[in-house]
Amino acid sequence: MVNLPLRLHDLTPIQKQYYHDKHRFLVVSAGRRSRKTLIGARRVLLAALENPGKRYFLAAPTEGQAKAIFWEGPHAGLLRNVPRICIKKTNATNLYVQLLNGAEIHVVGLDKPARIEGRPWDGCMITEMADIKPQAWSENIRPVLSDTNGFAILDGVPEGRNHYYDKALYAAGGAIPPTIPLQGAYAENLSDPEWAFYSWFSSDVLSAGEIAAVKRELDERTYRQEYEGSFEGEEGRAYYAFCEENLKIVQRDQNQIVHVGMDFNVDPMTAVLCHVCGDTIYQWGEVWLKNSNTYEMARYLAEKFNPRQCVIYPDSTGQARETNATASDMKILKDSGFVIRAHSVNPRQRDRVNAMNGRFKSMDGSRRFFINPNTCPKTINDINKAEIMPDGRLNKDQEKQQIGHISAALGYLVSYLFPMRAGGVELYRGNDERR
Repeated sequence: MVNLPLRLHDLTPIQKQYYHDKHRFLVVSAGRRSRKTLIGARRVLLAALENPGKRYFLAAPTEGQAKAIFWEGPHAGLLRNVPRICIKKTNATNLYVQLLNGAEIHVVGLDKPARIEGRPWDGCMITEMADIKPQAWSENIRPVLSDTNGFAILDGVPEGRNHYYDKALYAAGGAIPPTIPLQGAYAENLSDPEWAFYSWFSSDVLSAGEIAAVKRELDERTYRQEYEGSFEGEEGRAYYAFCEENLKIVQRDQNQIVHVGMDFNVDPMTAVLCHVCGDTIYQWGEVWLKNSNTYEMARYLAEKFNPRQCVIYPDSTGQARETNATASDMKILKDSGFVIRAHSVNPRQRDRVNAMNGRFKSMDGSRRFFINPNTCPKTINDINKAEIMPDGRLNKDQEKQQIGHISAALGYLVSYLFPMRAGGVELYRGNDERR
């Protein structure tokens, strides 16, 4: 119709194959910042330019994510990619563009999958598919493509072996092929020829310096998942990167700030006491109060330390949760004079666990968390015993054995100071369970 304003440069052979693929349903499990979403969004745009009067949507797990990626995004954003000469109407409120040929491209969040129901669609591209509600494909997405024989591109980074893994396995015909550097991976379902699977590494696209920086931050399993698109089996020990090499007789330095991670559970109420030097955490103490509350924890800490020399990284739910009769947890700490650092919403359990494993041992072998075994036995016991489920959630049943609370306290501190990131963007995505 017209030349697009932005051209896709330097695509690898596997990316070119994906760009021109004719399968109706594609599952693309590639590394972060490796152009998978950019290419997928461009495929939808081309379909709209070539098919007058058709309707398409670009989707993400939440409406906010969808808007950030597909409406305003520097790479896949509609307003940056649709040729101005082809636009008839732009609706910034309802997030859609109508082309001169009558085709429409909508941007939607699938936190409420019913948003796409009511009218058929001719095609779609969904990013971060692993974070979409498991039932959304069969109950909401697939049905609206039936009348039109519409296509779907499902991309994302794995989240353990959940429903997205099942889709990838099906698309690949029952066996996900190994991904080879600079070659990627491709497979199709021979018994259902509408489906195909693609994957490639971030290192095929990103610079060696960027990959080296990422390897310093992430543990081995998280790196494989986030930057190689690998479906990692996660059932078992949550903090698998922790070992004897993280044990060190570290002591409190009276001249340094006391960094406190805190969990607001009642029995026990827990906290970890640390120093932070550069990018390394040194835990020299812990607090374990049975049948307690936030008032008692605040008094305990105030007796031990000058509140103005403490920074507390608490469970963010304390901003709204009324665990005491007269005030919220966060307000009690602030009124006691402590400095508070907290996310507006807690990081997902998965990202908190991954951030901690990255401190325990990153992929380049660095260890940036050390703990005193003589003064922090409960923290060490918790780290060693905490279990993770196949879908990446912590085993909540362990709370009956009082496992998971003090490691969560440490996790709030770690994930605030050293959050999971991809290209400078925190990886707190989706609507997973939060604590």
